[in-house]
Amino acid sequence: MSNVTNPVRLALIGCGGISGAHVNGYKALFERGCREFIVTACCDVREQSARRRAQEIAAFQGSEPALFTDQTAMVKAGIADAADVCLPHCFHHSSAIPLLNEGLHVMVEKPIGITVKATRQIIESADKNGRVLATAENIRRYLTTRACAWAIREQHLIGEMRLVNVQSINYSQFDYTNPAMKWRGVKLLTGGGMIMDSGAHFTDMMQLLFGEVDEVYCTLNSYDHRPILDAPVIGNTTADVEDTWHAIIRFTSGLHVLWTHSRSLYGEAVSTANYYGSRGTMRALGFAFHPFQNGGTAVLADGTEVSNESLQADYMASLTEDEKNRLFPYGSTDGFAVEVWDFVNSIRTGQKPEMDGMAGLRAKVLCEACYESGVAGKPVKYNDVLNGTVDLYQRPINEYWKI
Repeated sequence: MSNVTNPVRLALIGCGGISGAHVNGYKALFERGCREFIVTACCDVREQSARRRAQEIAAFQGSEPALFTDQTAMVKAGIADAADVCLPHCFHHSSAIPLLNEGLHVMVEKPIGITVKATRQIIESADKNGRVLATAENIRRYLTTRACAWAIREQHLIGEMRLVNVQSINYSQFDYTNPAMKWRGVKLLTGGGMIMDSGAHFTDMMQLLFGEVDEVYCTLNSYDHRPILDAPVIGNTTADVEDTWHAIIRFTSGLHVLWTHSRSLYGEAVSTANYYGSRGTMRALGFAFHPFQNGGTAVLADGTEVSNESLQADYMASLTEDEKNRLFPYGSTDGFAVEVWDFVNSIRTGQKPEMDGMAGLRAKVLCEACYESGVAGKPVKYNDVLNGTVDLYQRPINEYWKI
């Protein structure tokens, strides 16, 4: 058990769906002996949501966080050093920037800002105030994910990369009667559909695995135009996010990643995620847009099969004790626990977070490049989206939120 005299006082901002995974991360660390932080506040416009999370935290922490329905009041109470922001995408910048300006360190759920411009404003606020800014990205941090990434990048298990083909096609419509899903169907609230949502995990992992992106060509379709009643801020509206796309992502290395999805096509469901190299192929297990979260298996050119279990065992055997402690703090291999600890550790030590604001921005830009190509009807350069010279898709979002 860690012996910490001044734990980081952490506030949970936004107590909806994803915050439950964050609370489970807190719990996993606490149960393993981590006392480097204490959750002192839960804040949500719905008091019952804040109370639910506070009670869950109290059950393992022993003390119940204070309840707030207003972020400004929470900051004025002076009971937090840092904030874990788990709000809908459209509120990330309007929550994170005031928190940073008030001197709090901030971790923001992916995708870190609703647009590139919003994300840059968050990063600028962190830099101006000398605060830690982290992106809450869990997928890259699991043991399963780290092991497969190590096998591809460092061990070159399947050789030189030649092609990546990821497809997820089915008929699985969102339930817009569920309050937690209403905002996910509206471009102005979410910034886009699943390219921006689960896709942010995918785009982060692609760049982690394969480096710099050169160009993106993407086609977008929206077949689902059902009414959405009482969406946050906007009220009654119509679903307008993409539900079908096909993207070709070209990396500066020359590698092409093919990324196809639809939740609006009938018939046999398709889910595949294959990574082809000069010496073999690795198949990601589980949900295709969360690369290697459930691990992976490989088949080499000579017919040798490499199991998920052996990949993980070989990876762990390659690590020093210091590396294990840094990558899997307190022995936890849960991505949410690791991201929380990494944020807290950065505050305590001054070390850069594994996934800082710029890393979050780069993952986000690849999502935005898909959108920008889709509305332009032609390929777009990644760097043009990164520097803001290509922003046709994002422009109405920025104008609506006065970013």
